[in-house]
Amino acid sequence: MQPALGLLLDLSRQVRELLRVELSLAQTELRERGKSIPSSLAAVVIGLIFLPVGAVLFFVAVSLALTRLGAPLDLSFLIVALVLLAGGVLALRWGANRLKPSRLAPVRSISQISSLLGEF
Repeated sequence: MQPALGLLLDLSRQVRELLRVELSLAQTELRERGKSIPSSLAAVVIGLIFLPVGAVLFFVAVSLALTRLGAPLDLSFLIVALVLLAGGVLALRWGANRLKPSRLAPVRSISQISSLLGEF
């Protein structure tokens, strides 16, 4: 009977050690994923700044173009506004995509821990 009890104790010790290692891996993954949050937030903020500025410049350019058809100043306002709008949209989408919870969750660790716990 003693060898079976020893095997069960050894098994429980190994399971505890495996859970500890997996939880440590999950913490590491969360830390790594969390590092991308500031740059993603910065991209969202830049997008939120560029969009209104680009929109204002676009409407100024359109109004100037209507009053002075073909003036180079109008064209430059229009080009700057379109570039700001495009940059703002790209930055906003990039930042928002990187902030999705599915991209921040530690997928490997969670699946490994859940499969481990599901066996018992």
